[in-house]
Amino acid sequence: WDREWYLTREDYRLRLIDLVDGVLDRMDRDDKFTFFHLDGQTIVLEDYLEVRPDQKERLRRRIGGGRLLVGPWYVMPDMFLVSGEALVRNLAIGHRIAESFGGVMRAGYTPDPFGHVAQMPQILAGFGLDNAILWRGFGGPRSEYIWEGHDGTRTLLLHFPREGYCNAFRLPLLPPPVRALEAAEVVERERARSAVGAVLLMAGIDHTEPHPELLTLIGEIGGGEGVAAALSTLPAYVDGVRSAVAAREIALEVVHGELRAGEDYSNLLPGVLSARTYLKKSNVRAQALLEKVVEPLALFAWLAGEAHPTGVLAYAWKTLIENHPHDSICGCSIDEVHDENDTRFARVLQAAEGQKTRSLRHLARRVEPAPEGSVRFLVVNTDIHSFDGPVDVIVDLPVESAEPGRMLDSSLFDAPLAFFPRGSAILAITDPEGRDVPFQEIRREERIEQWTSRIELPLAVRVERLHLACAVSLPSAGFIACDALVGARPAPSRSPSASGHSIENDLLRIEANDDGTLHVLDKRSGASYVNVLEVEDVGDVGDEYNFSPPANDSRQATRGARRAAIHVLARGPRRSVLRVATALEVPRAATADRHGRSAETTTLETVIEIEIDQGSPVVGCRLKVDNRASDHRLRVLFPTGARAVTESRADTAFGVARRAAQRFVPTAAMPELPVNAAPLQSFVDAGDATRGMTVLS
Repeated sequence: WDREWYLTREDYRLRLIDLVDGVLDRMDRDDKFTFFHLDGQTIVLEDYLEVRPDQKERLRRRIGGGRLLVGPWYVMPDMFLVSGEALVRNLAIGHRIAESFGGVMRAGYTPDPFGHVAQMPQILAGFGLDNAILWRGFGGPRSEYIWEGHDGTRTLLLHFPREGYCNAFRLPLLPPPVRALEAAEVVERERARSAVGAVLLMAGIDHTEPHPELLTLIGEIGGGEGVAAALSTLPAYVDGVRSAVAAREIALEVVHGELRAGEDYSNLLPGVLSARTYLKKSNVRAQALLEKVVEPLALFAWLAGEAHPTGVLAYAWKTLIENHPHDSICGCSIDEVHDENDTRFARVLQAAEGQKTRSLRHLARRVEPAPEGSVRFLVVNTDIHSFDGPVDVIVDLPVESAEPGRMLDSSLFDAPLAFFPRGSAILAITDPEGRDVPFQEIRREERIEQWTSRIELPLAVRVERLHLACAVSLPSAGFIACDALVGARPAPSRSPSASGHSIENDLLRIEANDDGTLHVLDKRSGASYVNVLEVEDVGDVGDEYNFSPPANDSRQATRGARRAAIHVLARGPRRSVLRVATALEVPRAATADRHGRSAETTTLETVIEIEIDQGSPVVGCRLKVDNRASDHRLRVLFPTGARAVTESRADTAFGVARRAAQRFVPTAAMPELPVNAAPLQSFVDAGDATRGMTVLS
């Protein structure tokens, strides 16, 4: 049941009401309609009960009695575009809801995601699920396998046929004579795939109700020679297969790692990895904020005496996971669906940012006030490992009230309020031990911020926001309070020249070429990397599921193109920043027949800021694109410097996937050709024994 896809959530909800009402009524009047499988996810219960609250006990009775099967998921997610933590939370919420209604279906049912992460056997095992039932991402022809994750966890893998999770869906629609022949063919085909002769017929498909002739069909199938048929459940199927395999001592074939192939068997649809990238960016931001910042900070504040925001965090996670169904996060639905996704992400981010601020303020209240003329700020490390290196620090210096004539007692505010002369600077920073903290002011901006109070209206305050690069030492899972001495900005001294096309630190030298690509020198090894950050543009006449180059394509790239605008924005003791702006002429759109790209062009402007910190081997990059073209694919290229690359490594849920750098593409026609594009969570690495490159996102 796709909650939202080619129709909106509300359109599908109306169909869901009809379906659930019909199933419950049919179970009441027909004891032979023994079971119904509600697609492995529990969010449908919430969607239904929001408008049918009077049916809750009726649902609970059927679920508790084992006739209506729900769970184990909350939503049916994409496996690669969400984090491992999100997958675990998804299953946890699904189990909690299903158990509150009487029981969770004990089947690892994941029929339609576009591939499966390697550690899914371990994730399922953590919830007591010893099986996985799936379709896409694997091309094995048989029904039963053993699937082994990277950690060695093994699970029974039950593989749907080429038709997917609906191999018997159309049988009741056929005229009786044709239906009998077709049913016999399906049964024989499925029996041939099975090592134990067990046949699974799936008689439903997206958004459809059980056919009135379903029980008649089952009776007809069961009337065949040597065939017994029953309306049953996925857990019963799993138990039957497992018992038969054990009784006959059958050694099932073992498949290893991630399942991200088999395009000759079913479509993998890899283009969804970059469809509607704004959704992916919002999701990564929300996940990282919750996992790495908000939840640890809430724990720190709780340990310091603050009430734990259990409800706020549960709301944020649940709302976020509502955006994780594969047709939602993959960006392959109608515009109205993704408009709602945007709104959900906004709610999650607002709740997370607000809770982050509350936890930080609670911690700050536990710290003594700063001495007069200084600002005391916290630097927090939420990781379990200690940290010694560069951090970005933002300090707001209040300069005046933005509400002339209205002043309040500063003790009323949630945070201290002291005004400084406009144009003040931070003269020195010290850590709790009184040691100097090396720092550099990168830039400043004027803003209006709200100083809130629990017992008064907020006060709008004009602040000068200072962006600093500092070098700090932080304890594991802890924080330090630093004092920033504020004073008059000193007279400008002669600083290193900000001219030229290069920046460097003690480990790296980066030089911008005239076309905007970079030459990166690793001073430790002497290795050079050329044409780094080349921007490449090609045509794309595919859809939201797959990239498809036009027959008469053209490629544009910044390498060798018009001269770029290059400026050194900062060259200081802690950080240097280089800005590269390019303007690439690209075709405005595809031609009317979709066979090529238009002769009319438009300018595609990109701005890349490159920064390096003293003592760090990491090159930070921020890319902004003003996209004025359509029907195209834009990529940024990172040469590895290696002589030959045979594989890449990228992180997925609780593991690292090793993938062939070049996948074999057969000459024979296939439903979908293999591609080299693949997903990552936060890094991808490639190279050989001497050189390589890791890209962190």
